[in-house]
Amino acid sequence: MPRSNGKRSNTRDNHSRPNKLHGNPSNSIYLRNYKIGNLVDVVINSAIHKGLPFKFYHGKTGKIFKVSKSSLGVNIEKTIGNRKISKKVNVRIEHIQQSKSNIGFIEKKVSRDEIRRNQRKQPFKKIHLRETKGIPIKKHVVSFKKIKTVTPEPYCIVI
Repeated sequence: MPRSNGKRSNTRDNHSRPNKLHGNPSNSIYLRNYKIGNLVDVVINSAIHKGLPFKFYHGKTGKIFKVSKSSLGVNIEKTIGNRKISKKVNVRIEHIQQSKSNIGFIEKKVSRDEIRRNQRKQPFKKIHLRETKGIPIKKHVVSFKKIKTVTPEPYCIVI
């Protein structure tokens, strides 16, 4: 009998739920607010069979382009050969999480804005906004006159 290649083939581990999280999802999933342009991760929840995305999109990050009552339209880039194609996928809310991939960038942006605001209040002070790689090491010279050569003792067996 030939091997089947259906939509959910090879998803034994991919669609399995973690320990103690089996069954229906909590109500907080349905209370989240999504806006067009937000980054979201597609994470398949195997407990809900409706609106299940194809297995390739599991773990992928995309941008929301459409918001409806129970689903979201997500624009995901798919690499085929040497080019990237944008795919528009409609996914139910149960299979989506808000992405944490750009949180660090947003925090940096907010801190830079705060520094600039404080700089406007106190003029005539230069503040460098570039990140520095720690404290620079001072230059020094290593002298080879103090180096001593040490010879090891010969190996011997004691009985």
